[in-house]
Amino acid sequence: MALVNNSVIRCLLLLTALIVAGCSDEVDIYEPDPLVDLDNQFETKVLWKTSIGDGTNDKTVKLSPVYAYQKIFVADGSGNVAAVNPDNGEVIWQTELNTVIGGGPAVANNIVAVGTTQGEVIVLNAADGTEKWRRAVSSEIITSPAVGDGYVVVRSVNDKLTAFDAESGEQQWLHDQTMPSLTLRGDSSPVIVGGGVISGFSNGKLAVFLLDSGRLAWEKTITAPVGYSEIQKLVDVDVKPLVSGTNVYVAAYNGNLTSIEASNGQAIWQRELSTFQEITLSELILLVTHENSHVSAVDKSNGVILWTQKALHRRQLSAPESIGDNVVVTDFEGYLHWLSRKDGTLVSREHIDSDGISAVPLVIDNKVILFGHSGNLYAVAKR
Repeated sequence: MALVNNSVIRCLLLLTALIVAGCSDEVDIYEPDPLVDLDNQFETKVLWKTSIGDGTNDKTVKLSPVYAYQKIFVADGSGNVAAVNPDNGEVIWQTELNTVIGGGPAVANNIVAVGTTQGEVIVLNAADGTEKWRRAVSSEIITSPAVGDGYVVVRSVNDKLTAFDAESGEQQWLHDQTMPSLTLRGDSSPVIVGGGVISGFSNGKLAVFLLDSGRLAWEKTITAPVGYSEIQKLVDVDVKPLVSGTNVYVAAYNGNLTSIEASNGQAIWQRELSTFQEITLSELILLVTHENSHVSAVDKSNGVILWTQKALHRRQLSAPESIGDNVVVTDFEGYLHWLSRKDGTLVSREHIDSDGISAVPLVIDNKVILFGHSGNLYAVAKR
């Protein structure tokens, strides 16, 4: 119970501070900007729409669909996990878990893993959705597990990283990281790659652990706490590490976007940029949504910002995704925004889901797959 109370207190403190800061001026700096008039350069259409469940009222939960084994796998906050045909939206199988899902799905090695707000890891068979096992951890899970090399690894909100045997569900190891007194409600999804597990933590550090033993290989401070208030000292690494070749790209709130050498944790470059959204790689550029909902393209070789789109300020944008010559993001009102990949110009938008969309868009061929807070899954394409 103490863990739940501490989490609630941290959220209330952050909310109170934001309200006070917003009321200190006549203009509320945390109010989302209204949408500007836009003449669409092209129109889009919804190819199909499928209901997965009742959705979620918790806008901090980002259950993003994933594509594997020629299926879309999606988890709904109300407890449903489903596999969907990407061609027509037909549900291939659906499983009701009777619990609130907070993180996932993650799909690999023919299994589907999700985490729950009740502090459980649940693993299903990817072929038919039958439950293989479920295990308890020490606190709620609100980020996607990692699956690979015979392991399932989860990070819970109390900064504990736990590894399980993917087949049996037996716990293999546990790492406990020291938490700051105040953190964001968000977590970095761990990544399994090259016999290791990479994860960010709320103290501003990125760490790599050996997958078979949990032994720490190296850790790197992405952003160190500065300032006088607890709000100013927030440095959570809530971004899923992005691995490309020998580099790891990661970012922190109130801090830096950093390129790191995967073998030893040495920084290659750093760029001051605050975000808690996933980073997307599109050829030679990184696509990033700032914490204030500006969207930037960054040269992955040196961290130089190539362009920034500021017209969607404070609209609680999703992470960006690249599709052809465009970049797509969604917002809290359920709009799908299309930007030019070349210079970030807004080129089109369409209202998709009135309950809002925070899940990362999923691109399959020429289709954008969106999952709304309503529990509806959509496929959208240019006309």
